[in-house]
Formats: sequence, C-alpha cells, structure tokens
Amino acid sequence: MVSISSAVRRVAQQIRGDILASPPGQMLGSEDDLLARYRVSRPTLRQAASLLAQEQLLIVKRGVGGGYFSRHPDTSGVAHSAAVYLMAHSTTIGEILQAVGPIKGELAILASRNRDPELHAALREFAEADMPADENLYRAFLRSERAFSRILSLMAGNKVLALFLDTLYDFCAELPPEQDVYRNHPSRIREYWSARGEMIRAILAGDEEIAAVFAKRCAEMVTRWTPPEAGRMIRSIPSGMPERLDDPASDPARHPAATLPMRPPARQGARSARRRS
Repeated sequence: MVSISSAVRRVAQQIRGDILASPPGQMLGSEDDLLARYRVSRPTLRQAASLLAQEQLLIVKRGVGGGYFSRHPDTSGVAHSAAVYLMAHSTTIGEILQAVGPIKGELAILASRNRDPELHAALREFAEADMPADENLYRAFLRSERAFSRILSLMAGNKVLALFLDTLYDFCAELPPEQDVYRNHPSRIREYWSARGEMIRAILAGDEEIAAVFAKRCAEMVTRWTPPEAGRMIRSIPSGMPERLDDPASDPARHPAATLPMRPPARQGARSARRRS
C-alpha cells in the first residue's frame, strides 16, 4: 500500500471541509488558486485531489474553463463500492438476508412515525398501482421494489439505514439467474407484493408494530425461497441493478418521491392500539 504523507492528508482534509460546506458543482478555484490558498506544492495538491476524487468529492477539469469543482457522493456510487467490498471479503447471500430483515423492519417503524402529507401521498400513489400481468410482472416487480425502498427511506429519514439497504440490494442484484427467487415464480411475486401492501397500509396508518411485522414477513419469505446453494459467496464484481439505471420509475433520482423534502419523522406519543391477527 502506498503511504500518504501527512501534508497530503492535511490539505485533503482542508479541501474536504470546503467541499462539504459548498453546494455540488461549485468551482473551488483553478489549480493555481488552490496552490496559493492551501500553500502546498503542486504534487501535494494533486495527490490530495486524487484522494478526494476517489471519495466522489471532487471533479478536476483541465483546459479553458477548467478548475477544481465540488461534488457530493450519491448513494449509488457508495453502495456499489460497499457491495464490491462485501464480495471481496467472501460475504454470502445468507449473511445479506440476515441483515435485510432488521434494516427494513427499522425503516418501516421510522416511516410509520412520519406524518408528512407529501410523502404519504407519494406512498399512497405507489400503493395504488395495479399489479401487472404475469408476462410483465417480473421486471415490473424489480422496478417497484427499488422505488418502494426509496420512498421508505425518505419517510424513515435515516440516511445510514437507507445506504445499508441500497448496498444490500446492489449485492443481491448480482445473483445468477438460477438463484433468483423471483424469476419464473409469479406466485412468489404476488405473495410478496401482497405482504408489502400490508406493510404500506400499516405505515400509512401509523401502526409501526404491524409495519415491522410485515417487513419481517417479507424478509422471511425471501429467506424461505432462497436455494441452499445461494449460501456460497458471489465472486463477480457488481455492475449495479439495470432497472435502477434505465427506468424512470426505478431510478431514485428521477422517482417523484425523490424530489420531496426530507423531514424528520414525528414521534407519536403512543403506539397504535390497532392490532391485526
């Protein structure tokens, strides 16, 4: 591993602080501007810039109109890198499934406490979408699950849990077709879709206990359907989930709910007394 000098780390920390205090895309200055501002040599500045570019915090443009521009990381890039890390460390599908349930359950609980009317309207609109016919069901389901996770994360208001869920989804997107629990199984999709609908209704009603129950039930379904051979680690490097990139309904950045304001979920004084058998 190449060692990084203290001077490079120091200037990288300074530039990082300036970037995080700036909006994305703002020009920090030309290379000569930054050399004068941070009082470092050109090689030191360029090493620091390389570090920050790897962190998705900096864009360097050369030539006329060029300079150093701030950038803020997006969840897809961070989740992709984290998924690669998991694969490189021999993570199994079994370990991933053990993590999905608790994370999704906590997101459902937090989302149930959020009474923001705009987010509720977005979730209600999502829930009212018809389940497509069998020939279109598989791809439509994959897109809808990504879209639902984005709305759920927005309502929960916890960016850490949302990033963890995105990472696990990116990991699972690399399952080979023979280990895909939904492909060629429309009955499973309908069963999961129904349980997810119950989770959504509980979230809209503010019933966090029932929402958590159905989040756990959804996770248990996937675990039950996962074949034994899926316990082996995936050795390929993830390329991301196609449905997330080329379809507006599944792209978090283009989904209508992604433009809604993030507001902290309001905690309710008491849990709902409503119970379902």
